Amino acid sequence: MKTKRILSAAAACIIAASLAGCSIRTGTSKFESIIVSVDLKDTDVVASPTGESYAGSDTLDIDYLDFKKEYLYWLKSYKQRYGIETDTDEKYGENCTQQRASIINYMVEERVILNKAHELGLDVLTQEEMDALDADYQENLKTQYEYFGENADYGTLAEGETISEAELLQRGEEEFDKYLADCMLTKEDLLTWQKNALLIEKVQKEVTKDITIERSEAEDVLEDYIQIVKDLYEEDPEKYETGGQYSSFWLPEEARNIKHILIMFDEADGDEISALRGLDENEEADALRDQKLAELEPKANEIMAMLDAGDDFDELIKAYSDDADGSMMYPNGYTVIPGSTTYVDEFVKGAFELENVGDYKLVYSDFGWHIMLYASDAKVSQETLDEFVEYIHETLESNAKSDKYNELMGEWMEAYSYEIDYKALNIPEPVETAEAESTAS
Repeated sequence: MKTKRILSAAAACIIAASLAGCSIRTGTSKFESIIVSVDLKDTDVVASPTGESYAGSDTLDIDYLDFKKEYLYWLKSYKQRYGIETDTDEKYGENCTQQRASIINYMVEERVILNKAHELGLDVLTQEEMDALDADYQENLKTQYEYFGENADYGTLAEGETISEAELLQRGEEEFDKYLADCMLTKEDLLTWQKNALLIEKVQKEVTKDITIERSEAEDVLEDYIQIVKDLYEEDPEKYETGGQYSSFWLPEEARNIKHILIMFDEADGDEISALRGLDENEEADALRDQKLAELEPKANEIMAMLDAGDDFDELIKAYSDDADGSMMYPNGYTVIPGSTTYVDEFVKGAFELENVGDYKLVYSDFGWHIMLYASDAKVSQETLDEFVEYIHETLESNAKSDKYNELMGEWMEAYSYEIDYKALNIPEPVETAEAESTAS
């Protein structure tokens, strides 16, 4: 599509200008007056490389205008949230100072990486990359237009009057352009930022492309973790059950999935039994429980008869169980392990009295009658384990790449050795730098 090609070509021009050290200039804005912490001319250099190979390269300098646009963009959002009038506001001034430090440090790193992209021949985008960049850019703009359009003031609308999507997007673009103008930015600046992010990603991928981790390392990590889980279970089944999602990685061999149909006591009866237990009046609690069990026993026996006649257990759960909602959350049944403390003792004991998958029986507890079905053996599937291995493998490889990239970044930053005018930007000089200068003198 012709329009798309023109946009891509425009993106390429902007990108080239960026790498050449040029940037789109805009006029001043009233909002600029929010900055009182810094008093610099737009052309003043606030950071420049001093490394032997890069010193004197004007294209790598960072001038105040470039810094100011990024700072204003942050300040605009910050003002909307907190209503600050100047960046030396007594309550929020320290946050502004920290942000100035973050911005200049990021800009230095970005300038270094973009120059590396040029050295590595990664700054020329393919048509496919430009098309993808343009598509993402247009989508991001549309999101901004929708937001600003939805929050624009349209005055009082007549009854039945609505704002069309086209009008909303048009108004949103107008409001967004005003927002950018306050920050001395244009949409082209945003495209440059987005393109720079793409170049940084390309550099990261290129310099770490040879970093690989064998899948066997991930398998070893998982095996070690499973052994830790096993040891935890042997030491304390309760910690195994309650300390984390350990059952996702390993289950005891005897673990089984139990479905049940609960014929529950009335709430008042259940509360009274629980209160008696709390007072250690167990004989009275047992007597009350037995009385209430007898009242519910005919219903429990009726359901048992249905099962004996071949009725479907899941359908009977839906029709009769007072724990139907809980059972829906665990369609395979509740996983019960030997020594479990998650469930009442009678439920755990009943679960392991069932000998074969498909067996069912009637047991009771302080909740009422439980018709329990040995639904299946509980096991962690090989598919699940493979997914864990894949996740661990991706994480190990990602971490290794990050470590390599951070190592290279350290080397690059040392080689470029940027000098930042901390005083002019009104931010504290890093302690390490101050100590180094003290030692040198």
